[in-house]
Amino acid sequence: MRRMKKFSIVACIALMMAVFLGGCGSAGPLAGDPAVGSWTMTSAEYAGLTLTAEDLSTAMEEMPTFTINEDGSAVLSFDGEDGKGDVTKNEDGTYTLSDDTDETIDFELKDNTLRLNYTAMSMVMIFEQQ
Repeated sequence: MRRMKKFSIVACIALMMAVFLGGCGSAGPLAGDPAVGSWTMTSAEYAGLTLTAEDLSTAMEEMPTFTINEDGSAVLSFDGEDGKGDVTKNEDGTYTLSDDTDETIDFELKDNTLRLNYTAMSMVMIFEQQ
């Protein structure tokens, strides 16, 4: 009887540790998602025109970058400023970038590029993974 009681206590402790430790290494909501990684803008579509990075380099010192992490956090670096936000994947396969303002930016992955639809400027920024 005493042996059974010790076994039960050890089994309960092992089960509790498995539950607690299992949560420590859990992957984020975007773990394994193809959007995760570092992206650099390579072109933009504006007013019916496609502007290449070379075209844009006359107006910008460096191309914007977009980093998406497995935990859903993201950083969009544009013109020396870093904007931090969160990325969620929508049911239709598109993504939404949001921050602490009411504005959101939608984007999609298409043909190995990330197409960020910046509607406030009527522009689509096209990024390629680094």
